[in-house]
Amino acid sequence: MAKPARLELNSHLGWVRLDQMKINPQAQRALNNAWASTLAEDFDPDLMGFIHVSHRDGFYYIVDGQHRARAAAIFLGDTSQQVQCHIYDNLTNDQEARLFLELNNTKKQSAMGRYKVALSGPARDYPDEHDVERICRSLDLRIGMDQSCEEITCITAILTVYRKHGAASFSFAMRVIRDSYGYDGFKQQTISALALIKDRYGDRVEEKKLVERLSQSGAVALNQSAKSMKEATGNPAAQCYAHAMIQFYNQRNVQFRVEPWWNLNVVGVA
Repeated sequence: MAKPARLELNSHLGWVRLDQMKINPQAQRALNNAWASTLAEDFDPDLMGFIHVSHRDGFYYIVDGQHRARAAAIFLGDTSQQVQCHIYDNLTNDQEARLFLELNNTKKQSAMGRYKVALSGPARDYPDEHDVERICRSLDLRIGMDQSCEEITCITAILTVYRKHGAASFSFAMRVIRDSYGYDGFKQQTISALALIKDRYGDRVEEKKLVERLSQSGAVALNQSAKSMKEATGNPAAQCYAHAMIQFYNQRNVQFRVEPWWNLNVVGVA
């Protein structure tokens, strides 16, 4: 996928009161209050760096630096205090989101944070993220970090599988996991394995029958079988999971049987 054209934006340095700053949730990851409090414990105003803000509608919307701004407010105990900022004038939501991504491209940010911000940008610039979100929502699945709400957290694996195998195989994998194992089944190896199965067998693997077999065998048996195969052959985990899934699928399944993933008479097949 071609990268979006680099943003060409002008900014100027200025002092901004902390109580004039706001958060644009579309262009920022969620505020981690615990992390802000940790920063405040050893806060040094001279070392905090510049906060990047977008000046519009009479407020300064933080594009990058919300945790430093919160730490400053905690440390100073007075939100009327000013901090020095890079100020951008009248950015749109899309520009703020893209600026956040560019500013954080060289910093260690969470994959989930980048994903959520990309969703606030235009689909033409971030087609993979938008299509993944569309597919998951069509399956009544949610991507996020709130495990209490059964949000799927493995966004790096999800995007990797989508980009490598395409929308059809990715959607197949997510459906089968949802219907076979539920929320707890959404792991990197299971998503990858099912995409591999769809790529190799296509419609020869009957989806409803696969769901039935995987549900009957259970996640514990799948993990044990795949782990044993990996220890015996040293092959990649996703391949070992695909092998185990096809074994379960073929058991007592004469009508829909397919060829095994590996010929076990051949040692170390990749």
